[in-house]
Amino acid sequence: MINRRKRGLLIISIIILVSLLVILCGSLFYDNIRNKERTKSAGKDENQVEIELVYAYQNAQWNSAIEATVRNFEKKYPNIKVNYEVNYEDKVYEDILIKKIARNELGDIVQLKTPESYANSDTLGEISDEVKNLVTYTYDVGGKTYGVGAVESTSGIIYNKEIFERCGLSVPQTYQDFLNICKTLKSKGITPIGVGGSDLWHMEYWVNHFFRTDVLSKNPDWIRQCSEGVVSWTDAEAIQMLADLKNLFDAGYVNDDWQTTRDGNLPYKMAEGEIAMMYTGPWTSFAIQKLNPSMELGWFYVPDVKGVTYAGDNLDTFWSVTKECEEDPDKYDAAMTFLKYFYSEQNYTLTCEAICSFPLTKEWIATAGVPFQEETERAFRSSDKQIATYIGNEDTPVDFEKGMLLLLRSEWNGEVSVTDTAQHIQQLWNSCEASQEANQ
Repeated sequence: MINRRKRGLLIISIIILVSLLVILCGSLFYDNIRNKERTKSAGKDENQVEIELVYAYQNAQWNSAIEATVRNFEKKYPNIKVNYEVNYEDKVYEDILIKKIARNELGDIVQLKTPESYANSDTLGEISDEVKNLVTYTYDVGGKTYGVGAVESTSGIIYNKEIFERCGLSVPQTYQDFLNICKTLKSKGITPIGVGGSDLWHMEYWVNHFFRTDVLSKNPDWIRQCSEGVVSWTDAEAIQMLADLKNLFDAGYVNDDWQTTRDGNLPYKMAEGEIAMMYTGPWTSFAIQKLNPSMELGWFYVPDVKGVTYAGDNLDTFWSVTKECEEDPDKYDAAMTFLKYFYSEQNYTLTCEAICSFPLTKEWIATAGVPFQEETERAFRSSDKQIATYIGNEDTPVDFEKGMLLLLRSEWNGEVSVTDTAQHIQQLWNSCEASQEANQ
């Protein structure tokens, strides 16, 4: 009996010991796997490159397109992390970039309107040949490329077709036709034009329209000649531009609350039928039709007194890389990889469709345009002339554009004459030029 009991205890002990060994081995095996995963994960993080993307909030569609690009890029290239920062204020975008440069926060890839001053100050690095050869529009100095055009877009009038039809109106053939449309709409209790003057940059639409129509159409080199003292803001052409601008506001053709209305509020006013027209980019059509899917929108360019249309050719969106990025081989390679992905057919097609813009790639990109998008491009291509020059380009003194828009927003609300406004603008130009020269 005793021997049997001992044998039983021995067998039980052996079973327990084997079980413990199995558990221990399993635990060690599991820990080994976890350690390998940690090492693998740590290696992945260690090899991951992070780059900073700085861009402007031009509109909700542009912002969404950039966010989608970053999201899809990171899926395809998990070893590259893109930290992006959208910048939106009621001031001009250059103000934000100046502050970023002062704080050394310009990032690696940056959206620019005018690369010239940044290239001259040795802030930018060179774009690789592989990227620059993808596009038709670049900014070059001394055989080096410091900016590649992101997209080509335009600006003009979006209008409510139903309101026009109900009021017996058609697309204007002359500027007087346009004024008659505004007069008719106002007489029927409809605000003809929506203006989002709370956002300073929104005012560029009408200012640059009349600058193209009244000034640049007669003298394409006007801005450069103004710097040379050949022409002045008190000349007849500039006076006409300011008079045309002021007349729209004095006649009550814009919304009464234009100074406190933001650009982002105008689609709501259009969707509700509060305004019949707004000067904007074609991308705004998406926001309007999202709010009112049944609304049919149209597009036209405001003609001059003789019926000539000057379409704004907006070639002021560049991608550049910073000097600091260029000096870091890993970040530079990651930045070039991102830009190549941005212009890849699938991504670029979606981007152009999202913001209703025109592609700048050398390879033909087919966009599945909706009727409004097709109408916009047709009007752009058939306009009498396309003008890319604008107030705020590389020939404009630093801070002049912002100062001019602030001045106009203030004086349109008062009883300041057009000639006095012209003198104030010329004084501002002289002051900005002197300040720029002192800082060079």
